[in-house]
Amino acid sequence: MHKSNPSTAGGEFKFSSFYKELAVGAGFGVRLDISFFLLRFDLAMPLRNPWLAEGDRWVFDQIQFGQPDWRRDNLVLNLAIGYPF
Repeated sequence: MHKSNPSTAGGEFKFSSFYKELAVGAGFGVRLDISFFLLRFDLAMPLRNPWLAEGDRWVFDQIQFGQPDWRRDNLVLNLAIGYPF
């Protein structure tokens, strides 16, 4: 059983509605597999923002690659160094 925390608004886990809080993103990446480690560069953007109001969470219609402010706020570049799997 999951305990609720009254000091955190909306902090109770409910299995029947947790899917409404999932974010969705899309992107692409490049993997460089060097013999002893792996370099990854991934660029992604949100497609669904769960913190927005119900009905406004899917943001397909707000994608504006030509706007520098939109790119700064929405595009995420990740760099990872690790072992190949």
